Amino acid sequence: MQLTTVPVLHRVLSVNSSQKQSAILAFLLGTLLVSFAIFHVVIDELILHSASFVLSVTVIGIRTMQLIKLRTEPDSVTRRKIWGIVIFGAVIFNAGYIVWLLDGWACGFLRSAREKIGLPWAFLLELHGWYVFNLLEEPQATDSETNRWHICTGIGAYIFIAVVDHLASGDDLQDIDESFAWPASWASRSIFAGRDAVIDSKQK
Repeated sequence: MQLTTVPVLHRVLSVNSSQKQSAILAFLLGTLLVSFAIFHVVIDELILHSASFVLSVTVIGIRTMQLIKLRTEPDSVTRRKIWGIVIFGAVIFNAGYIVWLLDGWACGFLRSAREKIGLPWAFLLELHGWYVFNLLEEPQATDSETNRWHICTGIGAYIFIAVVDHLASGDDLQDIDESFAWPASWASRSIFAGRDAVIDSKQK
């Protein structure tokens, strides 16, 4: 989680900064990351770990919105596409995170419910198995289970990393959707980008 958010956090905070300022920021964020990681492993707690993660994601979200307003024209097709991608990324990322929290809070209930329901429908209640953190929740999990690690949050993280990189680079953003893999490219023409984007997509 932190290994994903910290580089993106550095990227959004170092836009238009000098090489020296960027290096100092990288050192500070790296120091914080290592400190949090050591504290998390030694103390074995999740509150500070989760709180720092939420704070990082919040700062990235706010800064991303600022960059979108700064780098795109108001009411432009480009801004609409980017907003569609970002909103979709935020929705699917938070969905994965919320499901992980629910799985942690209701682990016992979900486990007993899966035993009663049986396969194949029990898979629907295997929240950590196909959303997030299967490896951390059940270290004895099989390889086939751990390969499904971080699907929703992985897609959301990819979208924000790519969007931030495009916004920070200063490149032409007119055809930004074409440089994204599915489902981000779809999101730029979906309801997430507004009703007009859906109409334009159908006309094409």
